[in-house]
Amino acid sequence: MINKVIVNADDFGMCEGVYLGILSAHKNGIVTSTTCMMNMPYAQVALEEAKKFPKLGVGVHLVLTLGKPLTKTYSFVDENGHFIKINRQPELAAKVNKDELYIEWKAQIEKYIEITGKKPTHLDSHHHVHMLPELIQTAIQLAKEYDVPMRQVENVYDTYEFVPCEKDFYDEQVTVEYLKEVMEKYENVVEIMCHPALVDQWLYDSSRYSLKRMKESDVLSCQDIKEYIENNHIELINYSDLEKNK
Repeated sequence: MINKVIVNADDFGMCEGVYLGILSAHKNGIVTSTTCMMNMPYAQVALEEAKKFPKLGVGVHLVLTLGKPLTKTYSFVDENGHFIKINRQPELAAKVNKDELYIEWKAQIEKYIEITGKKPTHLDSHHHVHMLPELIQTAIQLAKEYDVPMRQVENVYDTYEFVPCEKDFYDEQVTVEYLKEVMEKYENVVEIMCHPALVDQWLYDSSRYSLKRMKESDVLSCQDIKEYIENNHIELINYSDLEKNK
């Protein structure tokens, strides 16, 4: 059984319902960490509200598949200037200009720093695109440059202790029983990725995974899972608590 767990809510700042739902799942549940989408309309207000919750770790959710970039780019946008859906067509990752990608993702990190006055707790990405073989070296480069941890599935970045990411708390797996299975499966520390939200109209219209986010909110905040964590002496942490490797 694990000793520590990071419960990270993705998509902070995507819309009003998402950022409010994440803050609620932190205040009333087991969410300890989140990552903000810096190109989305509610990024700034979400980060300002997060300042009220000093125990909530906040990182950057690097974006390449939703909305528009912060910089002028050509290799990963469509004719309307929106990000192309690399998550649905991963073969397009080979066409991404790495210099443009570095500039865009760096701009997203710098916008976070401009708003918060500090560097993010860690980096991950929307739809996990930073883990694609063609893109992961850019993510590692930025993680090293800013000296922050990065979400990993395999141990490819060894500056900080390796934390495996459990990505399957999703859809039909959103149950208290599944959370308990995850915590019994791993040793030391694990990140559980989640997507709690209060569903507003934008989210309902824009995401195929909308109403089920409310079920995530309920599971992550239920008394059963909170008592299980307490009774098994599992420490809830965020990425800022990780040790650097010597």
